[in-house]
Amino acid sequence: MMIKPKIMIVDDDELNRQILMTILGDEYEYVQAENGREAIHMLQQDLTINLMLLDINMPEVNGFQVLERMNTFHWINEIPVIIISSEEKRTVIERAYIFGAEDYICRPFDAFITRKRVQNTINLHANQKRLMQMVSDQIYEKEENNNLMIGILSHVVEFRNSESGEHVIQVRTVTELLLRQLIKKTDEYGLSESDIAMISTASALHDIGKISIPESILNKPGKLTKEEFQIIKTHTTNGADIIRQMVSRQEKPLLRFAWEICRWHHERWDGNGYPDGLIGEQIPISAQVVALADVYDALTSKRCYKDAYDHKTAMDMILNGECGAHNPLLLKCMREIESELRKAELCSEENYVYRYEADRLAAEIMQKKDMPNNDRAQRILEVMQEKIDFFASLKGGIQFDYNSISRLVNVVNWNEPPQYRHTVINVEDTNCFKCLSQKDYHRMKNALDATTPENREFSMSIMMPQGSDFEWCDLRIHSLWSEQHPDHYIGAVGQLTRPQQEVGDLPVLDDLSEGENLEGKAVQNAMKQLEQIFDYVRLVDPAANAILEVDQNGILRKTEQHCAAFWDTGGNCANCISSRALTQKKMLNKLEFTRSDMFYVVAKYLCINGTPCVLELLSKMNEGRWIDANGTRFLLDKSRGEHRELFSDPLTGTYSRRYFETYSIHMEGMECVEIIDVDQFKRVNDTYGHPAGDVVLRDIASAIQSCIRSNDILIRYGGDEFLLLFPKMTEKDMEEKNIRIKKAVEDIVITEYPELHLSVSIGGVCGVHPIREAIHQADQLMYENKRMLQE
Repeated sequence: MMIKPKIMIVDDDELNRQILMTILGDEYEYVQAENGREAIHMLQQDLTINLMLLDINMPEVNGFQVLERMNTFHWINEIPVIIISSEEKRTVIERAYIFGAEDYICRPFDAFITRKRVQNTINLHANQKRLMQMVSDQIYEKEENNNLMIGILSHVVEFRNSESGEHVIQVRTVTELLLRQLIKKTDEYGLSESDIAMISTASALHDIGKISIPESILNKPGKLTKEEFQIIKTHTTNGADIIRQMVSRQEKPLLRFAWEICRWHHERWDGNGYPDGLIGEQIPISAQVVALADVYDALTSKRCYKDAYDHKTAMDMILNGECGAHNPLLLKCMREIESELRKAELCSEENYVYRYEADRLAAEIMQKKDMPNNDRAQRILEVMQEKIDFFASLKGGIQFDYNSISRLVNVVNWNEPPQYRHTVINVEDTNCFKCLSQKDYHRMKNALDATTPENREFSMSIMMPQGSDFEWCDLRIHSLWSEQHPDHYIGAVGQLTRPQQEVGDLPVLDDLSEGENLEGKAVQNAMKQLEQIFDYVRLVDPAANAILEVDQNGILRKTEQHCAAFWDTGGNCANCISSRALTQKKMLNKLEFTRSDMFYVVAKYLCINGTPCVLELLSKMNEGRWIDANGTRFLLDKSRGEHRELFSDPLTGTYSRRYFETYSIHMEGMECVEIIDVDQFKRVNDTYGHPAGDVVLRDIASAIQSCIRSNDILIRYGGDEFLLLFPKMTEKDMEEKNIRIKKAVEDIVITEYPELHLSVSIGGVCGVHPIREAIHQADQLMYENKRMLQE
C-alpha cells in the first residue's frame, strides 16, 4: 500500500482548512492545527510532515512565530512551508521568505495553481532528501572505512614504536588543516576535494615502513649511532616498497599519494633530506605537507628520548629552521592556522571527520547553512561540535563521553599514563557504579533526568574513594539532545575533578613538601601568600588540640587557643581531618560544617623545625557554587571565575532569572517554593511611570529580604514576579513567613510617591518535586490568592 504524503494545515479558520483539503483531494493525508501553538505542539510529537500550509494572522501564536520556532529547532530544513494568506503586502511576503518559507499563496485560491505548487514543493523536497541521504551514506561509509584503517595503523605504530597511536591521528588532522589553508592561498597545485581527502587519509601510512625497523633501535632512549640512524632512514623506502607491492600506484590515486608520502616525507626544501635529496618543488606537495605535520606533532609529543615542547616553542623552532627547511608558503599557512593547531592539540581526530565534507556538500547541493537533520553526517557533526565546545572548556581530571544507545562510556583519565588513560565502561554493568554511594548515585541520576534541551548542564559534589579514605570530588555533566527530536536524550559528556588536586597545583604548596624539615620563616611567608586565596589559614597540633603560630624569629609556638573551638561543636571534632593528615603524613580534604556555615578544608602535614604539625586551609562555601538538597546553600564559586554580577538582577540586587536557569538542577532539594507577585503593578507604571515602578520593585525586594534567612534564595523571576526558595521549612513556618512578608510590603512608604500603597500576592508549596512542577503549582496558588483579594 502506497503511503500518502502528509500535509499539516495551520489556520484558525475551519472553513479555510476545509477549502484547502477539498482543492488538494484525497491523495494526501491531512493533520490540522487551529493555531500556531497547537502546530508547534504537534511538531514536537511528530516530524513526519511532508508539507506545512501555514496562515500568518492567527491568535495566540502567529505564522511568523511558528517559523521562528521551526528555525530554532532546524525543523524548517525538514519540513517545507507554504504560506497561505490574504495578506498581499510586499514586506510581509519578503519576511516570510526570509524566515524560510518555500512559497507564498494568496487567497482566494486558484485550485489548479494551488495543487501544482503543493505537488511541486513536496516532490522537490523529497528529491533533495533522497540525494542528500545518498551522499550522506557515501560519506559515512567512506569515513567509517578510513577510520577503521587509521585505527588499525595507529595500533600497529603504537605496538612497535615509542610514539603513541595518537601520532597517526594528529598528523592526519594537521595535514588536512594545512591543505585547506593552502588551497585558499593558491591554486598552483590543483588540489581537489578528493585530493585533500586522499592525502589526509594516506598520511596515516607515512611511517608504515617502521614495522621493518628493529624495536631496539626504534625505542632506544639515547642518541642513535651513525649506523643506527642509517637503518632508521630506511623506513621511508621500506614503506614505499610495501605500498608498491599492494598494487600499481598509477591505478589507485590513494596509493599513489601514499607511496609519495612514505618515500619522501623526510625530504627537505633545501635538499638536505632523505632518501633522495629532492629539492623544492621536486618534492610532491603531498609529501611536503605531511613532512611539516609530522615535524610539528613530533615536537609537541612526548617521546622515549625527549619531553614534549609546548605549542609556541614548537612553532618557533619550525619557523626558525631548527627542524629543517620547509616550503615558505606552507610555513605561512602554518602561521595562519595557529589557533586551529592549538585546538587540535586538545581534540582527537574524530572531531574533524565530517566538518569540511559536510559543509562543502551543504553549500553545493542545498545552498543552505545546515544539512537536513535526518542526514547522519550532519547530526554527527553537530554533536561532535557540542562535545568539542564542552571539553575545550575543561582541564585535566577524568573526562567521559556517554552514549545512551550503546550504553557505553568512553573514559579518559588525564591523571594516568597514556597506556592506561583510555577505558570503556558498560553502564549495564552495575559494578561500574560501585564506588558511588547510593545517595550520590541517585542524586546524579535525578539531576541528569532533570536536564532539558534548554538547561543541559549541572554540577554537584560527590564522595569518591581515594585509597582507604573518601574525599569530595566535583562532578560536571552536560547532557546531549537530538536536534531533530528536541525532547530525545542521546547521551552526556562530563568531567570529574578533585578539588584537592587543584589546591595541590598551587606553586606555593609545592614549596611546602610534606617530607622535608621546613624552616619557620619559609612557612610564614607561604602562609601569607595562601591567605590571599583561602579565607582562613592556620597551623594546628591536632594531637594537643592546639593552634600553633610562627613568631617573628621563625620559631613554632603553641598558643592557648583550642583548634576545635572554630567549629563550635562544644568539644573535639568527631572526625578530625587534621588528625588523619598528621597520622598518615599526607594532604587530605573534606567539607566541614559549623552551625551556620560550610567550609572546604584542606589539611596538609608539615614538619617545621623538626616539629610535626598540620597546615589547615579553609574556604567558606556559602559563596560557593552549589545548592545541596540537604539545605546548605552554595552559590557562586569565585575560584572558577564566575562573577556574581552575571547572575544578579541589577535593579533589585536579587538573583536573576539567568541564575535560576543556570543552576536550577542544584535547587531540586528545596523544601518550599513560593511565587510572589506585585499587585496592580501595571497601574503603578501607567499612573506614575516606569521610574516609580523601579522604585517599587527595589523596595519590595528589600522588604522580602528583611524577612528571610541568609540561606533562603530570592530570585527576580519575571518583570514584577519573584521566586523565593526555602531549603528547610515546614508548611506552617512558610505561612507565618508569608504573613511577615505581606506586612513588610504593606508598611513600605515611598517618599517620592507617598500615596502609593503596596501589596503582594503569594502562592507557595512544600515538598513538591521537581522544582519546575513546584513553581507551576505555586504560580497557580498565587493567582488564586490574587483573585481572592480582588473579590
